[in-house]
Parts: sequence; C-alpha cells; structure tokens
Amino acid sequence: MGDPGPVGEAVRERLLRLRPRTILYLFSGGKDSALALLLTRDFARELAERVGARVYMLYIVVTGNTHPLNAYAAATVMEWHRRHYGFEPIYRASDRVFQEYAAKFGLQKGSSRWCYTQFKEKIFREVERSLLKPIVEIDGMSPGDSKQRSEKITEELQRIVTARGSKFWAWHPLFSLQMSDDEKLEVLRKHPEFEPIVYLYEAFGDSMNCVVCPYKPLRKMMKYRLAEDARILQRFAQACLRSEHWRRYFNGLLDGALEVGAGDTLLREGAR
Repeated sequence: MGDPGPVGEAVRERLLRLRPRTILYLFSGGKDSALALLLTRDFARELAERVGARVYMLYIVVTGNTHPLNAYAAATVMEWHRRHYGFEPIYRASDRVFQEYAAKFGLQKGSSRWCYTQFKEKIFREVERSLLKPIVEIDGMSPGDSKQRSEKITEELQRIVTARGSKFWAWHPLFSLQMSDDEKLEVLRKHPEFEPIVYLYEAFGDSMNCVVCPYKPLRKMMKYRLAEDARILQRFAQACLRSEHWRRYFNGLLDGALEVGAGDTLLREGAR
C-alpha cells in the first residue's frame, strides 16, 4: 500500500485563513499520532513559515503507567523532527502517580475517567495557556475509534471549546482514512524515522503509552505478557485494588484463566 494522499485542499485553505500562531502535535508515541504526524508534517512546516507560527510536539508521560520504551521511542521520533523539521518537543508529566489513583478509585471508563482528566487533560489545558493563540492541535483520532469519538469528531478540522473555557482548533488528519492497524504500520515502516514506534507494536502489540488501560483489548495484554514478565501487575492488584472484581481480572490475565475474545477489553462495560 502506498502512503495516503497529501492534505486536502479545503483543509489547507481553512488553515491558511485561520493563520494559527501555534501548531501543536499531540504525540503519544503510538501508530495513529505517528501517522498523523507523517501525513501533515510537510504542510505544517509550510504553514508555519507562511503565517509565522511555531510548531510543537507535546508528549505526556503517564507517571507510573507509561512503559519506558514508549518514552524512548517517542523522544527519538520527536528529536528527529526537531533536527529535520524544526518542530520543538515539549515533555510533560503529572506530579501524581497512576498507582495512587488506581488504588483509590479502581479503573474507570468514559470521558471523565481519572486516568485521562488527571494525567492528560489537565496537562493539555496547562500547555495551551502558555502558547500563543490561535492554536491548532493535531491528533491521531478518528470517528471510527469508538462510539464516543464518533459523536465528538464531526469533521476533520473543528473548533473546540472545553468545559473549562479553553479554545482551539482540532485537526484530525485520520478523519476519513480507512486503514487497518496493519496498514498504518505498513506505511510507517517505509519511513526509518518511525522504526522505534513500529518496534513497539512488533514486540508488545501496542504502543505501551499506557501499560494498563481499561480500553486495551485483552489480546494486547496477553501479548505484553509474552514479551515481559507481568506478574508484578498481579501482585499490585492483590495489594492495592480494593475491588475483588479488579483482582479477578488481573489474576485471570496473568494466569491465563480468562477466555479472551476479539472484542473483550480489560474492563467490561458497567465496571466501576
């Protein structure tokens, strides 16, 4: 499969009219944000030069839950783009630790789950306050990712006003892209600068930006188990998680006692 086409003319014209002063990549070290970067980086550099904007790449470590190899892979890609494109990396992390919240609240799903609001959204808003406006944020999300995203992502370039009053333009370059995960990785393999990210998927079946995630399919957790001795997760569940429900899931994962279905996730719907 060849690389997807260039940025569409309609989006190009809208961004040129918008004249952003900041272009911010939300980069997780995963295949989707990497592909979004690949598809837009030439135009982002051109746009920045034409309107006098600065381009940043924001990477957030989820303290206690991001695998170190994800951090190294993401940093390798970001520093490559600093040298070759002039994009400035921004590294951030919460001052709290994932395990503290897991022990207090268990794992949650939904847009208000603590793993997103405390460890990512809070940092997004802090970084936005420090940057020149208007801001265009480029992400790897698409409506096909989930029902929730299909309701929120309505066009490739859309105006966002958050509950806390932050305002920015969200650019979703993968909005209309119909590609499987394997096809996305195939495209990235053609570009050596993304090799560290491709490696993560080959080794772990996942980017490992979050080792434990309520949305991660069990098949990915099982592949991770094959790559590394994950018994410490079982011990953490026994020692820290108050709910027997959560302990059963971790025990089943590590003991191989759960029957893994293609659509199963670490936490089933309705879990709290």
